[in-house]
Amino acid sequence: MFRLLLLVHLTFLLLPQPSGAQEVGRPLPLSDRLATGDDYMGIRLLGALSLQGREALAELSDLAWDEDEGILYSVTDRGRLLHLLPVIEQDRLVNIRLLRHFDLLDETGKKLRKSERDAEGLALEQSDNGVAGDSLLAVSFEGHNRVALYSAEGEFRRSVKMPKVLRDPKLYKSGNKGLEALARHREFGYITGPEMAKERGAIPLFSQTGQRWYYRPLEPNGAVVALEALDDGTLLILERAFSSIFEPLVISLSSSRPTKANTDSALETRLLARFDNSQGWRTQNFEGLTRYRGNRFFMVSDDGGESFLQTQLLYFEIR
Repeated sequence: MFRLLLLVHLTFLLLPQPSGAQEVGRPLPLSDRLATGDDYMGIRLLGALSLQGREALAELSDLAWDEDEGILYSVTDRGRLLHLLPVIEQDRLVNIRLLRHFDLLDETGKKLRKSERDAEGLALEQSDNGVAGDSLLAVSFEGHNRVALYSAEGEFRRSVKMPKVLRDPKLYKSGNKGLEALARHREFGYITGPEMAKERGAIPLFSQTGQRWYYRPLEPNGAVVALEALDDGTLLILERAFSSIFEPLVISLSSSRPTKANTDSALETRLLARFDNSQGWRTQNFEGLTRYRGNRFFMVSDDGGESFLQTQLLYFEIR
């Protein structure tokens, strides 16, 4: 009987777990000067959490909100797909629940190989059409740079055809500066580009339909780490700038409007928020962004799998 119980227990552990909808967030003060509810530059702070308690919460890379399912998805550097449920009370983020998690699979149904599982960008199709169960998750990968569609359980559906130049290693500053960001634009389909380009200066962003624009980083050593496309065609751009442990980490959020008319030129941007950890901010390595509802958004940081860093989740409103 003991052997039978042990076998059942081990089999259960190997299956994707709902985790008992475990609450994994702890309140996090991100600023020495500002609190939840305060306005800062072009945004209003609506709560922040540190995500703790589960190994699955390590190295979160990007987010996407599924309105039909009521699920906040996240992908990780380790090739995992997480289902999360934000707890919002009186318009404030007070906690978050980890519902379940899956490994991203390849075409044969096997777990992605280590060299191919570095999931970085996330965007959705059919997630707000009033039909349950038909959402498709587009994931961009670094290293083996590509974009592919998955089911909500991490099953491979098909590859997304993108410009051939994205497969050229000469485009990227290094093997670790690949397709970090991904958005689905109403007019241009998927938009992505290198985190940092090999050529110094502006970073090219490429659309699924063949357009190219250039983003000029706002800070020295700035990198494009997340993109989010809004219903009106606006593109939100999340930039991370880090030079060394002796220099501040700066996270910048800006908006722009890619059009056919400004193809092959530099995007004009409007700065919405700037988080500089030498100015009282405790923000860390933010590199994921998604629209939630209305003008409200979530932003997440990647802890790099290090115990001394945090997985931070910020909830905010663009004013």
